[in-house]
Amino acid sequence: MITEKKINKQHTWVAINEPTQVEKEKLIHHYQVTDEMIGYAIDPNERARIETDRDANIFLLIFDVLSKDITASGSTEPIGIMLVNDYVLTFTRSSTEFVNTVFARHLNNALLHSKEEVAPLTIIFRTLYELSVQYFDAVNNINRQRQQIQKSMTHRISRKSISDMLGLETSLVYYLTSLRSNNALLTSMNRMQEIQMTTGQHEQLEDVIVESQQGEEMAQLATDIIERVANANSNILDSDLNNTMKFLTVFSIVLAVPSIVFGFFGQNVLVPFSHSIIGWELTILITVILILIVLLILNLNNFFKK
Repeated sequence: MITEKKINKQHTWVAINEPTQVEKEKLIHHYQVTDEMIGYAIDPNERARIETDRDANIFLLIFDVLSKDITASGSTEPIGIMLVNDYVLTFTRSSTEFVNTVFARHLNNALLHSKEEVAPLTIIFRTLYELSVQYFDAVNNINRQRQQIQKSMTHRISRKSISDMLGLETSLVYYLTSLRSNNALLTSMNRMQEIQMTTGQHEQLEDVIVESQQGEEMAQLATDIIERVANANSNILDSDLNNTMKFLTVFSIVLAVPSIVFGFFGQNVLVPFSHSIIGWELTILITVILILIVLLILNLNNFFKK
């Protein structure tokens, strides 16, 4: 779907959402977009970067944004913002269509309140700023979930809590990778000479860079905390396993003593106390003494110390 809206007398915003083949042909013939650039802009697996085509006068910005539902899988997807001649084109999909709403809101606010002619880069930077700040809510949401899971783990470490923690860690991998790519993109964009920016626009871009870097630091900190919590819980599980194995070892050794004693006195040969009235009691007493001796030996070797 393709929709248009005027930015100023010269520039027009074109919103493209999951273009069909016919719409791709229109982009090529009407907006002078190359087929190669369209492929980059709509590729769902494209990494965040800047692509330019000086011959066709095309500047393409691929920026990673959060998917529509930040609480679901924690995934991110790329969007395309393209400058070609007098057009600003935004390429989105159903999961990132909200970006057009953000862009439209900033454009409408600028048209209503700005006394000067609205510049396309101003709207782009305001949109990128809001998209970068959205990562804060996503990371904070993960921190809240992590605190709840961590609190439940203080009572009992279950398979579900471990699985939930792994899911949060996976989400943070997506966020951190996207934020790092966005930071590299924005930093390189700030150094580019091809784009003519005013002092105010440079300041806007620097604000976007600051927020994006802050989001990366938050995601990195959340990742480190989850890794440490996971390592601590892993150590606890290892300690519990060691204690269980130690208990089973002691239990098996203690149970081996009666088997040896009773097996000895159960032979069809003459054995001590075979004709004694208290032979059975003496056998039990010998077994108990041997068990105590085994436990004493294990204790002297620090077997019961944690």
